[in-house]
Amino acid sequence: MSGMLCDVWQDFSMWVIGWGDIAFYVVVSIFAVIGLLALVSFIKKSYNYAKDDKIKWGLLIFAIVMFAIVAVLCIAKFA
Repeated sequence: MSGMLCDVWQDFSMWVIGWGDIAFYVVVSIFAVIGLLALVSFIKKSYNYAKDDKIKWGLLIFAIVMFAIVAVLCIAKFA
C-alpha cells in the first residue's frame, strides 16, 4: 500500500517538475492569489458581521484548500 502511494507521489512530483519554471510559478501564483482573495473576503465578512448576516465559513475552508494546494505543489517541486 505504501509502495503504491510512493509511486503515485513520484509520478506527481515528476509531472510537476516537468512543467518548467515559468509555468510552475504562474500556477502557484494563481492559486495563492485566489487563496488570499478568499481569506480577505472571509475577514471582511467576519469583521463587518451583523446580526442578520452569517459568517461565510466556506470562504475560510476554500482559502485553506488553496493554500494547501500551493504547499503540495511547492513540496513536489522542491523536495
